[in-house]
Amino acid sequence: MNPAVTDKTMTISPNAQCHPLRALAPLAAVLMLTACAQTTPVAVEESAAPTVAATMQHPPSAAVDWPVLQKELKTALLDVPDNHIAHLPAGLRVSLPACDGFAPGRVDVRAPLATLLTRVAPVLQRYPGASIQVIGHTDGVGSEMNNLRLSIERAEAVVDYLRTQGVDLGRMVADGKGENEPIADNTKPDGRARNQRVEIFLKS
Repeated sequence: MNPAVTDKTMTISPNAQCHPLRALAPLAAVLMLTACAQTTPVAVEESAAPTVAATMQHPPSAAVDWPVLQKELKTALLDVPDNHIAHLPAGLRVSLPACDGFAPGRVDVRAPLATLLTRVAPVLQRYPGASIQVIGHTDGVGSEMNNLRLSIERAEAVVDYLRTQGVDLGRMVADGKGENEPIADNTKPDGRARNQRVEIFLKS
């Protein structure tokens, strides 16, 4: 208690004697004012947490130099037969032979195709502004429904392999066309081999 308060003599009027609580009111007021004066204000620190707007900001994707990207892909696949890199109005199409890339009826990526994808992956990493769509194709052997399923699963296997090589999974989607888009005669062995392929579409 503040000494200045205790040294003072409080004079209680006759009316206050009839009302004890009224007599204590001045003393209570003095005590409350003293307590408030001795209270130390608490500093409020600003939160270091980022705002919602800040956490939602993402750096814009870099523009893709399509002629340079096409040149780099051609260099990476220079000695690969039956590879085709075509310039499209909205990007590029890379066609990779897959006749030896998968065992018959299987979806596991085999060494010949894995080698090609390992060459392509670093180039794709250098161009994060390009979205990647992988399309699988089969020959005409077997049922149409089975070939469609097989082409989709093979495309998914290619996407997964590229992911293991450092390509961002969020940039890639997989699909398949089965036997519906042949580029050669399915009645001949060499035609069936050419039709088994993987196409990688790169778009802005």
